[in-house]
Amino acid sequence: MKKLLLIIYILSAGISGINAQKTEQELGLIGSILKSEIKVFYAQNIKLSTSESEAFWAIYDEYEAALKPISNQRVELLKEIIAKEGALSEDELDKKIIALDKAQKARQNLRMKFYKKFKKELGMKVAAQFYQIDGYIYTHINATIIESLPIIIPEKN
Repeated sequence: MKKLLLIIYILSAGISGINAQKTEQELGLIGSILKSEIKVFYAQNIKLSTSESEAFWAIYDEYEAALKPISNQRVELLKEIIAKEGALSEDELDKKIIALDKAQKARQNLRMKFYKKFKKELGMKVAAQFYQIDGYIYTHINATIIESLPIIIPEKN
């Protein structure tokens, strides 16, 4: 668990360190490591038989693929806010915040969609564990990223 939290912190440093010229390759590497550690975290916390494991990871891979564009959109919005620190008008900042909120809602809807899929295929217990672990990981990632971001101060129109 400590290893996962450390990697989450490193990921947030990568996002907030955009001003420090993080390359896309570096961010991609950090993202790959994080994905791998998240899978280890799931495996350590959900005990599955071999057949359940195959079904779980097939569904989880679908979830991860569906989540990627939402996560990418969120990262791009955060990068834009950071890159234009203090230079966004109130209208621009408002649009970014609304877009971030839409991305968060899309993520919540996706998690519920896959919760139902896990429940149908693997039962209530596994679905609840997926929902809880996903929420836990997302909360830690979100908190770590927010903690590392500068306070947003829009330019006056």
